[in-house]
Amino acid sequence: MSMQTMTKVDMLTRMSLDHGPITAAPLTHAEAESLARLLHALAEPTRVMIVSTLLHAARGELHGREIQERLGLRQPTSSHHLRKLVHSGVVEREQRGPYAYFRVAPDALSRLRAIFGGRPRRQPGGAARLAQG
Repeated sequence: MSMQTMTKVDMLTRMSLDHGPITAAPLTHAEAESLARLLHALAEPTRVMIVSTLLHAARGELHGREIQERLGLRQPTSSHHLRKLVHSGVVEREQRGPYAYFRVAPDALSRLRAIFGGRPRRQPGGAARLAQG
């Protein structure tokens, strides 16, 4: 599967989350489901480590075996987590001959920022003032 090919779930996830920040308006059921799938993909320490490793890779991508070696993962474990990340649209997979290469989807981090953006910033020391009051 090329980086340009998106699964039906990926397309639905991206379409449902394009409405803007989560704080702009209440989510629809479909938007909430899409957001939950995206967050579920990142709600596991191994998957967060994979994303971090990919973000810091010199070429911006890694071969599946490189990910296994860097993180000390067994092949079935890395395949399981990579499949979840690809399915959620956070990571892209490109097949080159017998090898699969992975990289963080270019818009993955900006999509997360956009979802949670839009909330007024807290005043410096605001939490401390509430605790004292």
